[in-house]
Amino acid sequence: MAVATLIQDFLKKLNYQNIKICNTGKSGIQVFNELVNSEKMPIVILDYSLPDMNANDIMAEIFRIRSDAKIIIETANERTDETIKDVLRQGAYQYIEKPIRFENLKSTMEILEEEDKIIENTSDDSHKEMDSLLNSSTRISLARISEYTGKKREEVSEYLKKLQNEGKIVPIDEIKEISCNMCNSVKIGQNFSCPSCGKTNFKQGKLIEHFKCGNVSIEDSYKNNVCPKCNKEIKIIGVDYKTIDNYYICSNCGEKFPDLTIEYMCIKCNNKFKLEQAKWITSEGFRSISL
Repeated sequence: MAVATLIQDFLKKLNYQNIKICNTGKSGIQVFNELVNSEKMPIVILDYSLPDMNANDIMAEIFRIRSDAKIIIETANERTDETIKDVLRQGAYQYIEKPIRFENLKSTMEILEEEDKIIENTSDDSHKEMDSLLNSSTRISLARISEYTGKKREEVSEYLKKLQNEGKIVPIDEIKEISCNMCNSVKIGQNFSCPSCGKTNFKQGKLIEHFKCGNVSIEDSYKNNVCPKCNKEIKIIGVDYKTIDNYYICSNCGEKFPDLTIEYMCIKCNNKFKLEQAKWITSEGFRSISL
Protein backbone atom coordinates (compact mmCIF):
# COMPACT_ATOMS: atom_id res chain seq x y z
CA MET A 1 0.00 0.00 0.00
CA ALA A 2 3.02 2.28 -0.30
CA VAL A 3 1.67 3.91 -3.48
CA ALA A 4 -1.72 4.55 -1.86
CA THR A 5 -0.01 6.23 1.08
CA LEU A 6 2.01 8.46 -1.24
CA ILE A 7 -1.19 9.45 -3.06
CA GLN A 8 -2.86 10.15 0.27
CA ASP A 9 0.02 12.38 1.40
CA PHE A 10 0.02 14.23 -1.93
CA LEU A 11 -3.74 14.86 -1.81
CA LYS A 12 -3.44 16.18 1.75
CA LYS A 13 -0.95 18.73 0.46
CA LEU A 14 -3.65 19.80 -2.00
CA ASN A 15 -5.95 20.36 1.00
CA TYR A 16 -8.10 17.26 0.50
CA GLN A 17 -9.40 15.85 3.78
CA ASN A 18 -10.88 12.60 5.10
CA ILE A 19 -8.92 10.45 2.64
CA LYS A 20 -9.63 6.75 3.12
CA ILE A 21 -7.38 3.89 2.00
CA CYS A 22 -9.05 0.51 1.40
CA ASN A 23 -7.17 -2.73 0.75
CA THR A 24 -10.04 -4.55 -0.95
CA GLY A 25 -12.88 -3.77 -3.28
CA LYS A 26 -15.46 -4.89 -0.72
CA SER A 27 -14.15 -2.54 1.95
CA GLY A 28 -13.93 0.28 -0.57
CA ILE A 29 -17.59 -0.13 -1.56
CA GLN A 30 -18.58 -0.16 2.12
CA VAL A 31 -16.64 3.03 2.86
CA PHE A 32 -18.08 4.73 -0.23
CA ASN A 33 -21.61 3.83 0.89
CA GLU A 34 -20.96 5.18 4.39
CA LEU A 35 -19.63 8.48 3.06
CA VAL A 36 -22.59 8.89 0.69
CA ASN A 37 -25.01 8.16 3.55
CA SER A 38 -23.31 10.90 5.55
CA GLU A 39 -24.10 13.29 2.68
CA LYS A 40 -20.57 13.39 1.31
CA MET A 41 -19.70 12.83 -2.32
CA PRO A 42 -16.32 11.07 -2.40
CA ILE A 43 -13.97 10.98 -5.38
CA VAL A 44 -12.78 7.42 -5.96
CA ILE A 45 -9.23 6.62 -7.08
CA LEU A 46 -9.46 2.95 -7.94
CA ASP A 47 -6.67 0.48 -8.68
CA TYR A 48 -7.76 -1.65 -11.62
CA SER A 49 -6.86 -4.93 -9.87
CA LEU A 50 -7.53 -5.48 -6.20
CA PRO A 51 -7.16 -8.83 -4.35
CA ASP A 52 -10.89 -9.63 -4.28
CA MET A 53 -12.48 -7.72 -7.18
CA ASN A 54 -11.60 -6.03 -10.46
CA ALA A 55 -12.45 -2.47 -11.41
CA ASN A 56 -15.55 -3.34 -13.47
CA ASP A 57 -17.24 -5.15 -10.58
CA ILE A 58 -16.34 -2.43 -8.07
CA MET A 59 -17.57 0.33 -10.40
CA ALA A 60 -20.88 -1.48 -10.91
CA GLU A 61 -21.47 -1.53 -7.14
CA ILE A 62 -20.43 2.10 -6.69
CA PHE A 63 -22.72 3.26 -9.51
CA ARG A 64 -25.62 1.43 -7.87
CA ILE A 65 -25.03 3.62 -4.83
CA ARG A 66 -24.43 6.85 -6.77
CA SER A 67 -24.86 6.85 -10.52
CA ASP A 68 -22.95 10.14 -10.79
CA ALA A 69 -19.88 8.95 -8.87
CA LYS A 70 -16.51 10.19 -10.15
CA ILE A 71 -14.10 7.26 -10.47
CA ILE A 72 -10.46 7.63 -11.54
CA ILE A 73 -8.79 4.38 -12.57
CA GLU A 74 -5.10 3.85 -11.90
CA THR A 75 -3.50 1.18 -14.06
CA ALA A 76 -0.31 0.14 -15.79
CA ASN A 77 -2.28 -0.55 -18.98
CA GLU A 78 -2.27 1.91 -21.87
CA ARG A 79 -5.31 3.80 -23.17
CA THR A 80 -5.50 1.50 -26.21
CA ASP A 81 -5.80 -1.59 -24.00
CA GLU A 82 -9.27 -3.17 -24.19
CA THR A 83 -9.55 -3.29 -20.39
CA ILE A 84 -9.16 0.50 -20.20
CA LYS A 85 -11.57 1.06 -23.05
CA ASP A 86 -14.05 -1.10 -21.18
CA VAL A 87 -13.88 0.77 -17.85
CA LEU A 88 -14.22 4.10 -19.67
CA ARG A 89 -17.27 2.75 -21.47
CA GLN A 90 -18.66 1.64 -18.11
CA GLY A 91 -18.46 5.21 -16.84
CA ALA A 92 -15.02 5.77 -15.32
CA TYR A 93 -14.31 9.51 -15.25
CA GLN A 94 -10.63 9.25 -16.16
CA TYR A 95 -7.64 6.96 -15.92
CA ILE A 96 -4.07 7.58 -14.78
CA GLU A 97 -1.17 5.42 -15.94
CA LYS A 98 1.26 3.85 -13.52
CA PRO A 99 3.81 4.80 -12.44
CA ILE A 100 1.64 7.70 -11.31
CA ARG A 101 2.92 11.18 -12.05
CA PHE A 102 1.59 13.52 -9.40
CA GLU A 103 1.26 16.43 -11.84
CA ASN A 104 -1.23 14.31 -13.83
CA LEU A 105 -3.18 13.51 -10.68
CA LYS A 106 -3.19 17.17 -9.69
CA SER A 107 -4.43 18.18 -13.15
CA THR A 108 -7.25 15.63 -13.00
CA MET A 109 -8.33 16.82 -9.55
CA GLU A 110 -8.28 20.45 -10.69
CA ILE A 111 -10.52 19.60 -13.65
CA LEU A 112 -12.92 17.84 -11.30
CA GLU A 113 -13.02 20.85 -9.00
CA GLU A 114 -13.63 23.21 -11.91
CA GLU A 115 -16.49 21.06 -13.18
CA ASP A 116 -18.04 20.99 -9.71
CA LYS A 117 -17.82 24.78 -9.50
CA ILE A 118 -19.51 25.12 -12.86
CA ILE A 119 -22.30 22.79 -11.79
CA GLU A 120 -22.76 24.66 -8.51
CA ASN A 121 -22.75 28.06 -10.18
CA THR A 122 -25.22 27.00 -12.82
CA SER A 123 -27.49 24.74 -10.78
CA ASP A 124 -30.03 27.54 -10.30
CA ASP A 125 -29.84 28.39 -13.98
CA SER A 126 -29.93 24.82 -15.32
CA HIS A 127 -33.29 25.38 -16.99
CA LYS A 128 -31.98 28.51 -18.70
CA GLU A 129 -29.03 26.48 -19.95
CA MET A 130 -31.36 23.87 -21.44
CA ASP A 131 -33.49 26.64 -22.96
CA SER A 132 -30.39 28.14 -24.55
CA LEU A 133 -29.38 24.79 -26.09
CA LEU A 134 -32.87 24.27 -27.47
CA ASN A 135 -33.03 27.79 -28.90
CA SER A 136 -29.61 27.60 -30.54
CA SER A 137 -30.35 24.37 -32.42
CA THR A 138 -32.90 23.48 -35.08
CA ARG A 139 -32.93 20.00 -33.57
CA ILE A 140 -31.17 18.54 -30.56
CA SER A 141 -31.06 15.21 -28.79
CA LEU A 142 -31.80 14.31 -25.19
CA ALA A 143 -28.31 12.78 -24.98
CA ARG A 144 -26.64 16.02 -26.06
CA ILE A 145 -28.65 18.23 -23.69
CA SER A 146 -27.86 15.86 -20.83
CA GLU A 147 -24.13 15.88 -21.49
CA TYR A 148 -23.79 19.61 -22.18
CA THR A 149 -25.67 20.56 -19.01
CA GLY A 150 -24.20 17.82 -16.82
CA LYS A 151 -27.73 16.77 -15.82
CA LYS A 152 -29.05 13.21 -15.63
CA ARG A 153 -31.29 12.18 -18.50
CA GLU A 154 -34.18 11.68 -16.09
CA GLU A 155 -33.89 15.28 -14.88
CA VAL A 156 -33.62 16.61 -18.43
CA SER A 157 -36.60 14.49 -19.58
CA GLU A 158 -38.75 15.86 -16.77
CA TYR A 159 -38.05 19.46 -17.79
CA LEU A 160 -38.52 18.70 -21.50
CA LYS A 161 -41.93 17.16 -20.77
CA LYS A 162 -42.89 20.35 -18.94
CA LEU A 163 -41.85 22.46 -21.94
CA GLN A 164 -43.71 20.11 -24.24
CA ASN A 165 -46.91 20.41 -22.19
CA GLU A 166 -46.55 24.19 -22.33
CA GLY A 167 -46.30 24.03 -26.12
CA LYS A 168 -42.77 25.45 -26.18
CA ILE A 169 -41.04 22.46 -27.78
CA VAL A 170 -42.15 19.56 -29.94
CA PRO A 171 -40.71 16.04 -30.11
CA ILE A 172 -39.23 14.97 -33.43
CA ASP A 173 -37.80 11.70 -34.70
CA GLU A 174 -35.12 10.03 -32.63
CA ILE A 175 -31.62 11.35 -33.33
CA LYS A 176 -28.79 8.92 -33.97
CA GLU A 177 -25.38 10.48 -33.47
CA ILE A 178 -21.73 9.53 -33.17
CA SER A 179 -20.29 9.08 -29.71
CA CYS A 180 -16.82 8.24 -28.43
CA ASN A 181 -16.08 4.52 -28.51
CA MET A 182 -14.24 4.85 -25.20
CA CYS A 183 -16.20 7.24 -22.96
CA ASN A 184 -19.57 7.50 -24.82
CA SER A 185 -19.39 11.31 -25.04
CA VAL A 186 -21.27 12.99 -27.89
CA LYS A 187 -18.90 15.96 -27.78
CA ILE A 188 -17.11 14.95 -30.96
CA GLY A 189 -14.92 17.02 -33.26
CA GLN A 190 -13.64 16.21 -36.74
CA ASN A 191 -10.14 16.41 -38.22
CA PHE A 192 -9.65 16.47 -42.00
CA SER A 193 -6.36 15.54 -43.64
CA CYS A 194 -4.63 14.46 -46.84
CA PRO A 195 -5.08 10.69 -47.38
CA SER A 196 -1.52 10.45 -48.69
CA CYS A 197 0.64 12.25 -46.11
CA GLY A 198 -1.85 12.83 -43.30
CA LYS A 199 -1.21 16.59 -43.17
CA THR A 200 -3.95 19.20 -42.88
CA ASN A 201 -2.34 21.74 -45.21
CA PHE A 202 -4.70 21.34 -48.18
CA LYS A 203 -7.02 23.51 -50.22
CA GLN A 204 -10.14 22.89 -52.23
CA GLY A 205 -10.17 23.69 -55.91
CA LYS A 206 -10.94 22.70 -59.48
CA LEU A 207 -8.64 20.55 -61.61
CA ILE A 208 -8.19 20.78 -65.36
CA GLU A 209 -7.14 17.80 -67.48
CA HIS A 210 -5.54 18.69 -70.82
CA PHE A 211 -6.34 15.89 -73.24
CA LYS A 212 -3.40 16.46 -75.60
CA CYS A 213 -0.57 16.06 -73.08
CA GLY A 214 -2.44 14.45 -70.20
CA ASN A 215 -1.58 17.16 -67.69
CA VAL A 216 -3.85 17.36 -64.66
CA SER A 217 -3.32 20.33 -62.37
CA ILE A 218 -5.23 23.04 -60.55
CA GLU A 219 -7.16 25.62 -62.50
CA ASP A 220 -4.87 28.46 -61.37
CA SER A 221 -1.89 26.78 -63.03
CA TYR A 222 -3.42 27.34 -66.48
CA LYS A 223 -2.40 30.98 -66.83
CA ASN A 224 -4.20 32.71 -69.71
CA ASN A 225 -5.65 29.28 -70.59
CA VAL A 226 -2.18 27.91 -71.37
CA CYS A 227 -1.26 24.40 -70.22
CA PRO A 228 1.67 24.56 -67.75
CA LYS A 229 3.10 21.29 -69.08
CA CYS A 230 3.09 21.65 -72.89
CA ASN A 231 2.47 25.41 -73.15
CA LYS A 232 -0.41 24.85 -75.58
CA GLU A 233 -3.58 26.91 -75.32
CA ILE A 234 -6.76 25.16 -74.19
CA LYS A 235 -9.82 26.45 -75.99
CA ILE A 236 -12.89 24.25 -76.06
CA ILE A 237 -14.11 22.34 -73.00
CA GLY A 238 -14.91 18.76 -73.90
CA VAL A 239 -12.58 18.93 -76.91
CA ASP A 240 -9.30 20.27 -75.52
CA TYR A 241 -9.85 19.73 -71.87
CA LYS A 242 -12.26 18.86 -69.06
CA THR A 243 -12.71 20.21 -65.56
CA ILE A 244 -12.84 18.12 -62.41
CA ASP A 245 -14.78 19.94 -59.72
CA ASN A 246 -14.53 19.73 -55.92
CA TYR A 247 -11.05 18.28 -55.66
CA TYR A 248 -8.50 18.83 -52.93
CA ILE A 249 -4.83 19.60 -53.40
CA CYS A 250 -2.33 18.95 -50.63
CA SER A 251 0.14 21.81 -50.25
CA ASN A 252 2.49 19.52 -48.35
CA CYS A 253 2.94 16.56 -50.72
CA GLY A 254 1.21 17.84 -53.87
CA GLU A 255 -1.25 14.95 -53.97
CA LYS A 256 -4.67 15.55 -55.59
CA PHE A 257 -7.68 13.69 -54.22
CA PRO A 258 -11.50 13.83 -54.32
CA ASP A 259 -12.08 12.83 -50.69
CA LEU A 260 -10.43 13.81 -47.43
CA THR A 261 -9.44 11.47 -44.65
CA ILE A 262 -11.80 12.13 -41.75
CA GLU A 263 -10.80 11.38 -38.17
CA TYR A 264 -13.07 11.95 -35.20
CA MET A 265 -11.81 13.23 -31.85
CA CYS A 266 -13.56 13.11 -28.50
CA ILE A 267 -13.50 16.54 -26.84
CA LYS A 268 -13.88 14.93 -23.43
CA CYS A 269 -11.13 12.28 -23.38
CA ASN A 270 -9.09 13.16 -26.54
CA ASN A 271 -9.64 9.70 -27.99
CA LYS A 272 -9.26 9.62 -31.79
CA PHE A 273 -11.15 7.16 -33.96
CA LYS A 274 -12.45 6.55 -37.47
CA LEU A 275 -16.09 6.42 -38.47
CA GLU A 276 -16.16 2.63 -38.61
CA GLN A 277 -14.88 2.53 -35.01
CA ALA A 278 -17.48 4.98 -33.69
CA LYS A 279 -20.21 4.11 -31.25
CA TRP A 280 -23.70 5.29 -32.15
CA ILE A 281 -26.17 6.65 -29.60
CA THR A 282 -29.89 7.08 -30.28
CA SER A 283 -32.09 9.29 -28.12
CA GLU A 284 -35.23 11.40 -28.34
CA GLY A 285 -35.03 14.54 -30.47
CA PHE A 286 -36.66 17.92 -29.83
CA ARG A 287 -37.25 21.21 -31.60
CA SER A 288 -37.97 24.56 -29.98
CA ILE A 289 -41.09 26.52 -30.94
CA SER A 290 -40.81 29.47 -28.54
CA LEU A 291 -38.82 29.75 -25.34
